[in-house]
Amino acid sequence: MSDRHWLEITTYSDHVGFTISTIANFTLLFLLAVRPTKALGSYRYLMISFCVFSLFYTSIETFLRPLIHIYDNTIFVIQRKRFDYSETTARAISSTYCGCYAMSFTLFAVHFVYRYYAACKPDNLRYFQGFYFVSWVLGAMLVAGSWGFAAFVLYPETERTKAALLHVIKTSYDLDPYWIGNVPYSYWRTENEVEYLNPRNVIGILQHGVIMTVSFGTVFYCGYQTHKTIQATRGVSDRTRELQNQLFKALVLQTIIPTFLMYLPTTMLFVTPFVGLNIGCYGNITTATVHLYPGIDPLVLIFLIKDFRKTLMKSMCFWSAANRRIDTSATMKSYHLSSSKA
Repeated sequence: MSDRHWLEITTYSDHVGFTISTIANFTLLFLLAVRPTKALGSYRYLMISFCVFSLFYTSIETFLRPLIHIYDNTIFVIQRKRFDYSETTARAISSTYCGCYAMSFTLFAVHFVYRYYAACKPDNLRYFQGFYFVSWVLGAMLVAGSWGFAAFVLYPETERTKAALLHVIKTSYDLDPYWIGNVPYSYWRTENEVEYLNPRNVIGILQHGVIMTVSFGTVFYCGYQTHKTIQATRGVSDRTRELQNQLFKALVLQTIIPTFLMYLPTTMLFVTPFVGLNIGCYGNITTATVHLYPGIDPLVLIFLIKDFRKTLMKSMCFWSAANRRIDTSATMKSYHLSSSKA
């Protein structure tokens, strides 16, 4: 496959991801507004926060049209500019995109903490109310901001990365360098034709690795503990238990989906240049999978939570019936007008 084909693939995945994300997240926001299930408690506000963030993240992705290319032991997170702005601005926007990526799985881990508290330590749900809830969201934003700041500060362009990027965009994508911005994740520096690890860059990748490890570990620990507790719980109402089971099924899918769409691709992305595997344009596999994630996650909740599913079906049936009544009314009116003229 030609490298340039990835321009079409990532554009297509971006359009598909943006469409699904917009429809799914607005649908979930609608369901949360018209069907505020009391048993969800503060989790409802977490879902609203995630929907709003996902819409913002999808918009940033669509604006940037990102590409990820690995060459010369460097991960190039490339943006294709839509407007003429400075390199510093382009770098800041690319770093914001990197931060949004971290925000997505940090908020995801917070979801699992809430479910863990709801199933295993319900008294701790007070830590998701009022100021505490705001603290969780601000904490996730702080983690995302630290990721974006590290991308901006710890991965500056060098003569080596500039030369490598020019080679990539010329030979692989045939793009105009003036309309390109990037963040170069490069682990190595060259002195006297000898390669050395760049301590500054290694600090950045360790920071990224810690955030991913803590997030992923939280998801699996909380998910496992929640599963054990739900299976052992008997002293709750049938409705509460049913909702807990629905949320657990969603939890399982919401573990599997980001594992294959985010965690594993990103881990491979960071490991390959470190061990000298320059996979080139195939780094865009991560670009494509990340495009799809913000839209798929809310679909899990929409179709697995019965109240949401029923409300959506009723709304669709009502809308369909209303359209039929309008069509029938218009047909009858047309018929009467035709009869009066005859």
